[in-house]
Amino acid sequence: MSEPLGAVPGRAAGQEPSGVLLRARELLLRPGVLLLLAWLAVCAGFTSLLPYFLTTQNALTILNFSAVTFVVSAGFTVALIGGGIDLSIGSAMMVSGVTAGTLFLSGVPLWIGLAVGLLTGPLIGFINGLLVTRLRVNPLIATLSMLFVLRGMGFFFAGSQLRQIRDPGFRFARQLVFGVPTSVYILAIVFVLTFILLRYTQLGRHLKALGGNPAAAAQSALNVDRYRLLLYTICGTYAGTAGILLASVLGASDPNAGTGREFAVATAVFLGGASLSGGRGSIVGTLIGVVFMTTVANGLTQLGALPETVLIVSGLLLIAAVAIDQRPKGGYR
Repeated sequence: MSEPLGAVPGRAAGQEPSGVLLRARELLLRPGVLLLLAWLAVCAGFTSLLPYFLTTQNALTILNFSAVTFVVSAGFTVALIGGGIDLSIGSAMMVSGVTAGTLFLSGVPLWIGLAVGLLTGPLIGFINGLLVTRLRVNPLIATLSMLFVLRGMGFFFAGSQLRQIRDPGFRFARQLVFGVPTSVYILAIVFVLTFILLRYTQLGRHLKALGGNPAAAAQSALNVDRYRLLLYTICGTYAGTAGILLASVLGASDPNAGTGREFAVATAVFLGGASLSGGRGSIVGTLIGVVFMTTVANGLTQLGALPETVLIVSGLLLIAAVAIDQRPKGGYR
């Protein structure tokens, strides 16, 4: 018997994928959707084990601890989308916070100290951009070198010691507004601004084009070096903001602040769907990735897990995220 007209040979009638299934598959493949489902599953698991996990107070705690990591992760996401990478973000955070704290402790007015500390971030990013665009240093080497340079400078400025700052103005991030920490509001503001930057501005479109195909971007009259310089400056601005926020949360000028933050940031951003090869990323995915990582750490800590366990889980998640990103492209050769 001949098959019905229009049927696919070798496929029985009724086996065609439905439109609902196709739409469901497309939804699951969107950046951050699978991670969101994984986060919900993790929340359900911790809720069944911990009686106080699913509470408003714990949710605010998770968001509060997510704020600093998210702010610097947003800058890292922008850098990756534009085809760049910045390994100095943790040290840049530390230098910005230490600069603001040291100036304030030396008698400089608070607003001047915070402003100088905040501007330290884009200055560092600008220097990174010059290393890449003018000296033609590989971004990995340039920013890794800056990581050590900045760490040494931070210890030098801080006198190699933590110094507490008890001024309530400096500790603005600890203040509550309508019961919500100020840091959570800053997280929300950074999210909205970055979403607009990447989705609705010409700069965002150019950065995606630059990261997706630098050669094609250059052929289309896009000034690649100018945008790369701007890219690293933007990333440094986010790092400086996060550094001020972290110093305010800690209430201290701490040369050890930000140490190892690069790995937490990379894990969250890659989990959120950003690509190591550039041109792809989502600030929504990054937010989910950061909250996911903080939720895991929060739950494990409440269960009594050692800090080493949290580090092991973070490392495994980073490997999984990069493997998922690189596997369809053939991986490392």
